[in-house]
Amino acid sequence: MTTLAVAISFVPGMVFAEIRPARLASNSVSLHQATSAIKVIVDGEEVKFGEAVPKAINGTTMVPFRPLFESLGANVEYDLVHKIVTATKDTTGIELTIGDKIAKKNGAEIMMAQAPVLLKGSTYVPLRFVAEALEAKVEYDYKTQVITIETDSNSVMDCGDKATIRTNK
Repeated sequence: MTTLAVAISFVPGMVFAEIRPARLASNSVSLHQATSAIKVIVDGEEVKFGEAVPKAINGTTMVPFRPLFESLGANVEYDLVHKIVTATKDTTGIELTIGDKIAKKNGAEIMMAQAPVLLKGSTYVPLRFVAEALEAKVEYDYKTQVITIETDSNSVMDCGDKATIRTNK
């Protein structure tokens, strides 16, 4: 029998609970092994999030903002005082505020399913909203817990049987 520890985080209007083994005996299975971790692939490359890993919160996949934005080719800024994440890519600008479900894309307000949150010192943003706001396509395989994102930055042009040209926009 494994003893479990529960860590509870509070954000205005939400409660997050994380259950993990309190200590592992040699015959026990860690929570990581027992459940699939969410993996994010952008244009064929796995996004490395470090210790702050993707989480499902209220049915929305939330990820640390900087690795996601940078893997999508966006420039990102964080206003620590106002808790605002701003990203730009080409002619698209998006702005997300921690705790607010209303985001801005090129100045227009858009309602998100989940507001960005601050968890253990990391700012998490809704993956699908961010990727689609930056014109990427998102697919989620529930069985494998793999999210695949395709941007237009790696387009391929077929030039007949002589050459294939890969462009990075």
